[in-house]
Amino acid sequence: MTTLTVLPSGKSYDVAAGSSLLAALQSVGEPIHSKCGGEGRCDACHVHVTVGRKSLSKIQRAENEKLDATVGVSSNSRLACQAMLGEEAITVQLL
Repeated sequence: MTTLTVLPSGKSYDVAAGSSLLAALQSVGEPIHSKCGGEGRCDACHVHVTVGRKSLSKIQRAENEKLDATVGVSSNSRLACQAMLGEEAITVQLL
């Protein structure tokens, strides 16, 4: 388990390590969407990871390419469907 804090609500949840960030957010009822069913083909699940970025899986080429074409990307941007949770606590900003 790991702790996931979601902004702007500030709510924290215990979620399963090893699952995708998208699945974890959906399992706790946070309002995040995915038009492609979590396959990394859209940017609907774009989030900013403000704490714990290194705990997530490394960004892969396909995700990086999708983010390059997305508006509002920063150095802490991830597609929630492609980011797998590690053991350390993370904080994400829903966009």
